[in-house]
Amino acid sequence: MRYFLLILGVTALIGCSSRVPLTKGLIKDYGLSVRDMTRLQLYISGGILLEKRMTVIDKNIDASDYSLKKVEDYYVKQVFFAKGTPCVATSAAADKLSVAFEEPGDALNFASGSHGDTAVYAYVPDKKAVRDTVKARPAEAGFRNWKTIGEENYSDTLFTVLVKSSLPYLIVDKTSLKNFIMEMRRVKGLKQTEILR
Repeated sequence: MRYFLLILGVTALIGCSSRVPLTKGLIKDYGLSVRDMTRLQLYISGGILLEKRMTVIDKNIDASDYSLKKVEDYYVKQVFFAKGTPCVATSAAADKLSVAFEEPGDALNFASGSHGDTAVYAYVPDKKAVRDTVKARPAEAGFRNWKTIGEENYSDTLFTVLVKSSLPYLIVDKTSLKNFIMEMRRVKGLKQTEILR
């Protein structure tokens, strides 16, 4: 009996998740307008790493034997959006949302490519790579085996975009939808014969 109650409790907790993928069907079901979309609390389903690498080459002359020594240094600038990072839509169109994580001017684009109701709003970099690749990167930069999917201009810097596996998509907090839930009651109507009784 204890095991049954434990399993029932765990199932209830898992079933009560308040975050669901943002889909066209969800937008249609709640009758969300473009303005409503900018008032939702959104999150991302997976991590996004923006990375800029530069190689700095120092050429020093050794004083003892006057030989030229070449030293390569790597400078890596990273902007990391972790799974579950909160964000808001700054602008919305039928199939595209611009989403801000820090400042409204710095936004990433999410789009729904499919016309079905189950289509999610997945991340779309500014410039998509021809094919996803796993490039050799300095071990110190971390994020091993993340694949390069394109380039993104963020905070006036051009970055390479890396993701762990699939493209992250937007998730909406169901509690932010509560303002849009409508209560409807169907009116039966009143007939003259019911009044005369």
